Amino acid sequence: MKCPSVVVFLICATLLSGCGFVGDPDQRVLFPSQPHDTEYQYANLARQIASEKPCYLISPDSISVAPFNASGTRAIQLRSRCFATVAERAARPELCEHVVSVSTLLYSGHANDRARCLREADHGQARSGVGVVEEGAMFELAGFSDADIDGLMQAHQLPADARYCLVFSPEFFDAIDHMPRFSSEDEVIGIEDVVWKPHPFLLLPGFPCTGKFVDADPS
Repeated sequence: MKCPSVVVFLICATLLSGCGFVGDPDQRVLFPSQPHDTEYQYANLARQIASEKPCYLISPDSISVAPFNASGTRAIQLRSRCFATVAERAARPELCEHVVSVSTLLYSGHANDRARCLREADHGQARSGVGVVEEGAMFELAGFSDADIDGLMQAHQLPADARYCLVFSPEFFDAIDHMPRFSSEDEVIGIEDVVWKPHPFLLLPGFPCTGKFVDADPS
């Protein structure tokens, strides 16, 4: 008796990519939703500004897969990755409570769990693989017009070639609340408790945005 073609396909795919039934993840998803490009941008933004605020805008249903990663790390909830990256980059292990490991039918992600987040946050090391922020797109999503940007550039005495510095500003930080979200109303609970703090880069001698926003620190 011949095996159905779908069974043969699944066996071959499993052998090639790694079985999603290996390990003990927090969640299993048969057919994951591919993250929207904007959600990837939110993850990039969170890493750049070292704040978890953009992570709240990402849907927990958005799953990213990387077939060539090490076994156990080939599937990850993008929202969890976002929180974990900030936790590790800023050495803030309390953010690891938002981390959930997930596996799909073919890809296991059980190793991308809270325990890994806590280990790496304890050492202050961030995972690689996060891309560059498209500041123009982020400013547009934040509702900044060209006039708004010019006004902020002037108010903060920034040079014309330093528009990217505005992602570190308290004004942009406040605008994140109003950017399009892919999460539900319940899943953004807590975003209002995240406060702006000067990015450590702003205190580095020679950094183009050095000190521009420090006086605005509300703490």
